[in-house]
Amino acid sequence: MQLDEFFDYKNQLIHDLLENEQIVHLLSDDEQPVEDPKELFLTRLYPFEYVPEVVTQGQTFICCDVDIQSTANKTFLTPNLYIWVFTHKTKMMLPDGSVRTDRLCSEIAKVLNGSRYYGLGELELYSVRRFTPIQDYLGKVITFQTKDFNRLSPSVKPAPSNRKNR
Repeated sequence: MQLDEFFDYKNQLIHDLLENEQIVHLLSDDEQPVEDPKELFLTRLYPFEYVPEVVTQGQTFICCDVDIQSTANKTFLTPNLYIWVFTHKTKMMLPDGSVRTDRLCSEIAKVLNGSRYYGLGELELYSVRRFTPIQDYLGKVITFQTKDFNRLSPSVKPAPSNRKNR
């Protein structure tokens, strides 16, 4: 796997989240239908860890990033996919009495947990933890793990000069 493919996980994630009507609905704080979910990209949905410095009105955000947690060996590595879900405290409670960040996390897990679009095999839910990015904002960080190939074969590096030619 090359790193550019690895970072494409975020593009796939953005696509998967914007395709889900429930996630888009929960991300729009006013509970109004969103005509074009792509408008949420880089306004409410970010492919990097983003914390707004100044927010004039309470909003909800989803951010994502990916890193390599470990390399098990020369063959496999373990990518982690992080998703930060956070909202202003005034937007936390939904009309039905549920908590916006909990509902968003649940919907995201439904879309991603077990997905085969990331890495080899299935994407696995690893953790869901509390997250407080700035004053008056509360949320969760969801972590998913998968396995992927560490290297492409054959290597383009030449054999060391002290080895016999084959």
